[in-house]
Amino acid sequence: MSFLIINASPRKNKNCHQAVEQIKDIFDGNSVDYKILNIWDMNIEYCNACGYCNQNGICHIKDDMKDLYKEFDLSKGTIVVSPVYFDCIPAKLKSLIDRTQAFYASKYILKKPSIDRNKHRMGFFISVGGSKVYKTQFLASQIVVDFFYKSINTKLIDNLYISNTDEVEIKDNEKALEDIKKISIRLIKEVGL
Repeated sequence: MSFLIINASPRKNKNCHQAVEQIKDIFDGNSVDYKILNIWDMNIEYCNACGYCNQNGICHIKDDMKDLYKEFDLSKGTIVVSPVYFDCIPAKLKSLIDRTQAFYASKYILKKPSIDRNKHRMGFFISVGGSKVYKTQFLASQIVVDFFYKSINTKLIDNLYISNTDEVEIKDNEKALEDIKKISIRLIKEVGL
């Protein structure tokens, strides 16, 4: 597997889906392997801070995260496409990110990483806001996602913030489509595919 593309929106065929489709088309056109994770269709429980991973380096919860831990480790990178909910990411994405505490615990508490820390992985983040741009629209999302990329040992090469999608959908926003294309191509080149 090459890349994981996380679609963090529950809305089918809307703006995040349109951004994912643009990435998919670029990857298909460049023969890049990928897997799309529509996380709202997945069973991902909340982290309950039980401390199991602090002692064992893995999470004890049996759900779809069990396979995702392996996929993050095997991937060449991860792309997150997320809507903005109250200046941050949706709860489902936050749950996925919180569950990567198992990687953090294995690396920093137990000093026995459960993810290959020497593997060269790269990714980027697309945050989609329906309203017109305002100063803090993407701030909280970015802070959380920065920690996520560190947890999964992936270099975050770029962030793309797309505002005003309630009025202009991504599929009709030539600048947004071009920016997605540029970042996707850059990602392909930087990982050497």
